[in-house]
Order: sequence, then structure tokens, then C-alpha cells
Amino acid sequence: MEVNCSKCRSKIDSENINVPKDTAYCLSCESLTSLSSLLEATPNKKFDIKQTISGIAVDENGYSWTINASNRSLMALFLVPFTLVWAGGSLSGIYGSQLVSGEFDPGQSLFGLPFLIGSIVLISFTLMSLFGRTVVSCENGKALVFIGIKSIGWYRRFDWRTIERITESDSRQNSHLSLEGAKRINFGWGLSSEKQYFISNYLKTKLKK
Repeated sequence: MEVNCSKCRSKIDSENINVPKDTAYCLSCESLTSLSSLLEATPNKKFDIKQTISGIAVDENGYSWTINASNRSLMALFLVPFTLVWAGGSLSGIYGSQLVSGEFDPGQSLFGLPFLIGSIVLISFTLMSLFGRTVVSCENGKALVFIGIKSIGWYRRFDWRTIERITESDSRQNSHLSLEGAKRINFGWGLSSEKQYFISNYLKTKLKK
């Protein structure tokens, strides 16, 4: 497996790699780095960018590239009816009755705040499972991570050249990807493991460029 320096991107020869000590020495920039961290920045040798999977679109044009993943999930089959029952029932019962009667009840309104907040969160998750997308793009070193629906959502801009590795979380309840460099940027919640795997390996191919 080819190992490249995280600082200058030069190839590190096998004689400068010490597996038992977990070290790799780069002759080009004279830096000593952890071998395991460098391997985390290397895509799987069996990964083929041409074998795209359903729900992921890749666009490359010169010095710019974009990977777009749909957050559409089968969880929507459960979330849609549950959200309608939860949000519709609780909000109409607490706030709908006040609107119909034309009388404001402060106590009842305060009691309904947890239901209102819960409904907003639940509706957001439901909409993401239906129409959400996760996008990572880069143009001339200026990168962007976006999570949301159409143009509404969470944006994070950064310098792609500061990213040293991409890691994958193994937690089932909090599975996500991380871009690690000058700062850590977490993203990818709600994506299937197959999509996370493809995005992770695709982004690792871009670390050398």
C-alpha cells in the first residue's frame, strides 16, 4: 500500500516505515509521523470511484469537485406518520384550542413548550429523511460542507489544504464522518454506512491533490 506524507504529500519509501513502532519518516520534508494516522488518510485499495452507488452524485471539473449524497431514508416510512400524530395531536390540542376559542392561556402555553420544541426537532428529522442532502465541495482549495434541504441548512467553509485525514465513527447511534486538520468538522449523520464509506474513500483520494 502506498503511504504518503501528510505534510508534503510525497511518497514514503518502505524502508522509512517502522510498523512495530508505528512511525513513518518522510525524506522530502524530514518529518516523522504516526503510520496509523497516515493509513487513515489513505483510501481502500479496492475503492473505485467509477462504481458510484445510488443516492450519490460526483461532479469533477478541473480544480473543482463536488460529492452530493441524498439523506433520503426508509426511516421516513416510520417518521412521517409518527410526526403527524405527535406534532398534529399535541400542538392542535394545546395551541389549536386557544386559537379556536380566541383566548390565550399562559399556563397551557408554557406547558406546551416542550411539545413544541420536540415537534420542531421531529419535523426537521422527517424532512431531512425525505428531502435532505449532504454535500462536500471544493474549488481551488476553498471547501464547503452543507447539510440541509435545497439551500436551507448548515454551512461550514474551510481550507481543504488544511485537512490531513478523514475518519469514520463506528458508533451505531452517532455514526458520522470527520474531516481532521486545523479543525475537526463532523458531518454525515443520517447517511447509510454504504454512503459514508464511499464519501470517506472519495475524500481520501482528494487529500493527495
